Amino acid sequence: MNRIIAKYLGGMGRNNGDDLEKSYPIMIDNWNYPIDSEVHFDIAYDEGNIYLKYIVEESNVKAVYTNINEAVWEDSCVEFFISFGDEKYYNFEFNCIGNVLVGYGPNRDERKAIDVELIKQIRVVPSLGKQKIEIVDIKTEWTLDIQIPLAAFQFTDIKSLKGLSTHCNFYKCGDKQVVPHFLSWNPIKAEQPNFHLPQYFGEVVFE
Repeated sequence: MNRIIAKYLGGMGRNNGDDLEKSYPIMIDNWNYPIDSEVHFDIAYDEGNIYLKYIVEESNVKAVYTNINEAVWEDSCVEFFISFGDEKYYNFEFNCIGNVLVGYGPNRDERKAIDVELIKQIRVVPSLGKQKIEIVDIKTEWTLDIQIPLAAFQFTDIKSLKGLSTHCNFYKCGDKQVVPHFLSWNPIKAEQPNFHLPQYFGEVVFE
């Protein structure tokens, strides 16, 4: 199982992800799809937020979904799944223009929607802007800087992240890109592509 110690920002707060780095690769091709992506991420936190940075280089970048909770996994997409010690987990999915889908539940089929007003509190800064995009046959680097407030974890009573050990996985996918792919940080042992398998999450510790 992969393990990360999340960086603590000392309650200083942040306006962007400039000091997060290209720390951890998302490179495991569990189902032997062709790969034309290089993906890294970093994670940090303060008293009230989780901060993520994704750095992606790929060809055929695409984003057609612009409304909350649309099928962003079909676009150029990165994802963060997290469980706080029970059998349920949150899935945060972002396309490359910063549109987000969030759910909560025990598996892929049994998901509860998070209140849309809480989802709107998630701050996403996409390097490619927020308009629909399609870049064909050109290698493109794009980044997402993400701030997830604790309020977004609607069904979990979290006063502080400090001291928590959580189970997480980080993903890159594009179900309807020119080259479909399904990459993970922690390996997944399943016959078909499926990120909604919390038994294969790694560990993230908020020390």
